[in-house]
Amino acid sequence: MRRADAFALVRTHGGKPREGVTKHTDVLIVGELGWPLLDDGRPSNSLARAKSYRVLITSERQFLGWLGRRAPEEQAKTYTAEQLAALSNLSKEIIDQLSMFGLIEARSRLYGFRDLAAARQVAGLLAAGTALSVITKSLYEIRKWLPDARLSNLKLFPESSDRILVGQVKGRTDKTGQFVMDVKPADNADAVFEEAQAAEESSDIATAERLYRRVMKMDPMDPAAPFNLGNVLRSSGRTLEAEAAYRAAVRADPNFASAWYNLADVLDDQRRIDEAIECLERALGADPTYADAMFNMGLFLQRLERHGEAAAWWRRYLALDGSSPWAARAKRALKYCEIQLASSTS
Repeated sequence: MRRADAFALVRTHGGKPREGVTKHTDVLIVGELGWPLLDDGRPSNSLARAKSYRVLITSERQFLGWLGRRAPEEQAKTYTAEQLAALSNLSKEIIDQLSMFGLIEARSRLYGFRDLAAARQVAGLLAAGTALSVITKSLYEIRKWLPDARLSNLKLFPESSDRILVGQVKGRTDKTGQFVMDVKPADNADAVFEEAQAAEESSDIATAERLYRRVMKMDPMDPAAPFNLGNVLRSSGRTLEAEAAYRAAVRADPNFASAWYNLADVLDDQRRIDEAIECLERALGADPTYADAMFNMGLFLQRLERHGEAAAWWRRYLALDGSSPWAARAKRALKYCEIQLASSTS
């Protein structure tokens, strides 16, 4: 599932998706084929932050379960244990052990194609001299970082009788995620996106920009990369380029409220206030409870001396936020607008 599709599902069910993890994040979803590690084998920034903030980390399969959907590999369970044993060249006893250890999963005593792939992988590891206990212990270590990791979505390689390597997009790691050999990286948009985020967080703006642009070419329908690129460019004072990036984000996802909001900001920086108001309208259309967009809408309309409209937005904002320092400013602005309205009718 592409990130944009997952974001759309979250919004449809009343949630608020975002890029990256904060202390306010409720849950981090790891994609079915995702392996959230950086080039040096360390956990990605999002994964590490989720662990430190005690954010729930779960799998794409669980995410689909919450939405009442079935993951693709659960849609067809057609093999009996005996058939699985015959097709994988494993004994029935080994199949039973794999099921007991949770390495394969039966439904109504039937197994699916991915269970067959997992069983065949175990057969290869056993044939190479790797003990079943080593396989299960390695998977346990892997699951400390990757929730719901299964043999069906991992590629394991025997290095010795007591050590397994994990195949990844960018190379092989040991069970703790440390890379042990280099291979030519494949194009994977999510992996490049993680690299870009890491570069951005380490203030390597040039690398972050290059990588976000690469993701945009790899997956033009993903709004997250142009949105983050816009933030990077804006922080560097490159307002016009930031505008172009935000527009790319809202083209990819017309309901991306945060992108409309940030686009309004860069248009306001250019004194294009009417266009900025239109963008805020789009942001609020996508998220009617977007308090920051309400605040700026009141501010922009007041600046244009459209006091009646501004007052309405100040009231809507204060209905959501009546006690913060920003609320104090909104109350003063509302009072000012009410005075102006009263003086114009007297």
